[in-house]
Amino acid sequence: MSRRRRSLPVLLGFSILLGAMGCAAVRAMAAPATPPAALVVTLRAPDSRVDLRNAFVRDAVELALTRTQVSDGPFRLAVTKPMNKARALLEAERQVEPNLLVATSTENGRDAGLVPVRFPIHLGTNRYRVCFVHAPRQPAVRAVDSVAALAQLRIVQGRNWPDVEVLRANGLDVAEVGTYDAMFKMVALGRADLFCRNVLEIGHEIQTHEGAAGLALEDSLLLSYDLPQYLYTHADNREAIDRVERGLKLAFSDGSLQALLRRYMKSSLALLKLPQRRLLALQVPASMRVEMDDRPYQIDLLRKPSR
Repeated sequence: MSRRRRSLPVLLGFSILLGAMGCAAVRAMAAPATPPAALVVTLRAPDSRVDLRNAFVRDAVELALTRTQVSDGPFRLAVTKPMNKARALLEAERQVEPNLLVATSTENGRDAGLVPVRFPIHLGTNRYRVCFVHAPRQPAVRAVDSVAALAQLRIVQGRNWPDVEVLRANGLDVAEVGTYDAMFKMVALGRADLFCRNVLEIGHEIQTHEGAAGLALEDSLLLSYDLPQYLYTHADNREAIDRVERGLKLAFSDGSLQALLRRYMKSSLALLKLPQRRLLALQVPASMRVEMDDRPYQIDLLRKPSR
């Protein structure tokens, strides 16, 4: 009897402990789970208030992150302060901003010590180039029917742009300029004959520079050369690289990425009338680096879309 009385406090204490543990478990189950931290992805701000070249890239990255939100969790897009591409590449290499992605060519991205999101962000459409022309030179350009004839004209491009290497390798006369707005001014003033832009960029640039004296949209030529761009970032940003790549491929598979791109290009494609232009294909130097076979992700702007 006394042995049972001595055991009673022990049993009571054990019961109290189990009860406390049970209450703690119930409280833990009832407490809301801590939401996962949002993945912050940073993109480069425009060069100026009229520069809309990065608008499609921003929306494409947002689409990719949205497509992976259920599997990977929330995200937040941020932008840098205004800076040119060279500065953005430097800041990406130094990891100044979280997961800074910069859309650029393989040459520029690799030379900056960065690695790509392995997906051609413009779906191959940036291989087509239409030019701004110094208006009095339009008749001379209409007579151009070969790359050799094009070499008689002067083309302006940005300093250290990979296009410069391609154009010069094809025997063309290229002037390099350091700032974006200055290239339009050079053509308007007749210091260069042509400023050639990919067809995704030129639509909003036509509107921005409409009415500029001496500057016109060239109406006869279409240049073509493969110079795909990718999103480049620091190699340590593996989570962002993997997520954006998967998201872009998902958006391509369901057609939403192509639809986004065509929405951006709809008005400019109607204006540019690409199939009616004289196509001059330029050769890309074999020394230029290649990230991947982009052909499965290219869309052909010279054919009517199948969907």
